[in-house]
Amino acid sequence: MKIHILNCGYIRIHEDLLYGGGNIMTDFRKAVMASDRRRVTLPVFTYLIEHSEGLFLVDTGWSRDISPDGVYDPKAVRSELSSYLASLYRPFVPEGMAVDEQLRSMGIRQEDIDAVLITHLDPDHVSGLKSVNRAKRIVIPEDEAYWSVRMKYRIRQPEKLWDVERAERVFFRGHLLGPMNKAIDVTGDGSIMMVNLPGHTDGLCGVVAGNGEQYVLLASDAAISPRSWEKIEPPGFAADSALQFKSLHWIAEKANDTACAAILCSHDKGSEVATIVI
Repeated sequence: MKIHILNCGYIRIHEDLLYGGGNIMTDFRKAVMASDRRRVTLPVFTYLIEHSEGLFLVDTGWSRDISPDGVYDPKAVRSELSSYLASLYRPFVPEGMAVDEQLRSMGIRQEDIDAVLITHLDPDHVSGLKSVNRAKRIVIPEDEAYWSVRMKYRIRQPEKLWDVERAERVFFRGHLLGPMNKAIDVTGDGSIMMVNLPGHTDGLCGVVAGNGEQYVLLASDAAISPRSWEKIEPPGFAADSALQFKSLHWIAEKANDTACAAILCSHDKGSEVATIVI
């Protein structure tokens, strides 16, 4: 099994959102109003898993539409996002880094992807979905989709970005894996599992990809970097801070598991574009 780490754009967010927790409303106001000197640039990683059952793409990063010329373009961003979200993320995608562009450079068509697995519905994870929507399957946790159009998430997760034709809204099922004992068995043999890691959002999941001897945990936004689980410092912009801590403690356990080959986070500045083989 190979896991390709793909950098599909960048965000520039308030530095206080990286560690120390927080809540959506407080962090949202702070983040939107942040001056440029208080912002940090973070990568937006997606992952392509080469598996014996096919190709599985985890998240999609930003679309080319949000950054037509490869730089931060406020007008283009506001055509895709609300002014609040545009100010929060300040996204850009250098030339050749949109997910469909990278797949084409690897000789992979949309139709060749066996499943796109969405960890949660924040824009930086689903903006590129429309450029890979001819994949054989698109899997979205029902817990995430249900809450996305309700209450606190409506402004945070624009439905037009993720509500694509043929998307499957799949329920978590009871499982021994994960802090909530809820997961989705994507391949049917336990080798690719979408594991509920709530806190950042209610339905957020990580992806565990393994070969029976080793596994890699794709932690999505349950953590920002190894510091998150080493010091149990959750990211800001949280739906439920108590659940963030529960998810981080579980991730910390996995970090000490000798079978765990790597834990990867979607915005870890310490990660590099690379391929992990297990």
